[in-house]
Amino acid sequence: MEHEYELINRIKSGRRELFEQIVLKYQDLIYTVCFNIIRDGGDAENLAQETFLTAYCSLSGFRGENLKSWLCRIAVNKSVDLKRKQVKQKVEPLDAHENTARGGDSVEELLEQKDRAEKLNNILAFIPEKYSSVVSAFYYDRLGVKEIARQSGIPEKTVETRLYRARKLIRERWGEDDI
Repeated sequence: MEHEYELINRIKSGRRELFEQIVLKYQDLIYTVCFNIIRDGGDAENLAQETFLTAYCSLSGFRGENLKSWLCRIAVNKSVDLKRKQVKQKVEPLDAHENTARGGDSVEELLEQKDRAEKLNNILAFIPEKYSSVVSAFYYDRLGVKEIARQSGIPEKTVETRLYRARKLIRERWGEDDI
């Protein structure tokens, strides 16, 4: 393959079909980057495609820095964005009518619970993924420490440490006004 800088310049000057060489060279790496964040093969494939589409559309802004790093940065950003959306969607909408019909909380209490859940999701979207994923698995998916460790391939002590640090980060951010 040609030197990447020269290849990019040729693509920019109209040889669009040459972009396929970049895709072929980096598709496995980009898929792996996406999969390591998302942990879903279908989503990782879609994100890899989006990464190359974004890169192609943004080639005019590419200044000759490391192509591999540039592509990986795009892939990471897309994957983290999707992960944040997924974390926000994990809070199930509260059906106030159903709950009060069963003699549960009042509508005001349900709305307050919903606000707290949204605030928590906003915090989880901005703390490091290694912490938010453990919190999500523990509280939303109701998995135990052993199961989280088994599924994620990390030691139980690491899961416990991440839960502890995540709780600390959540407490620190909870009082901030911008959440």
